[in-house]
Amino acid sequence: MARITSGPFVVPRSVDGTNNGVVEFLLIGMDNVANRRVAATVIVYVCDTSDLYPATPQEVEIFRQRVVIPARDGAVLRVNAGPNTFTANTMLRVVVDGNTEADEANGIVVALWGGKADGRAATSMIFKHEEFIEIES
Repeated sequence: MARITSGPFVVPRSVDGTNNGVVEFLLIGMDNVANRRVAATVIVYVCDTSDLYPATPQEVEIFRQRVVIPARDGAVLRVNAGPNTFTANTMLRVVVDGNTEADEANGIVVALWGGKADGRAATSMIFKHEEFIEIES
């Protein structure tokens, strides 16, 4: 079992600089590369402060879901933007707690993608598995 996290990333005001480019969702894609089913808990945090250097970090959990993925299969979780999750100019971080040892073909590979339903992406919200870092439990 391993626990990995994305780096913190900012949700941009727009994917293309226009008023029609507001980010609509964050997708968390997972691929099970193992020959058995694996489970993981996915958690999304938002940094809920406007202070530049708060004395106490204001990271708030906005999403948590446990997933079980069959062998050699995948799953996608969607976190919609909104007042109870995230909006433009907020900072997010994603943690995956479970079997994430993909380099050994023994677990889940994770990727993030944020954008709009028309396919336009917010490049600051794209993370590949190798960009995640392992954290101690």
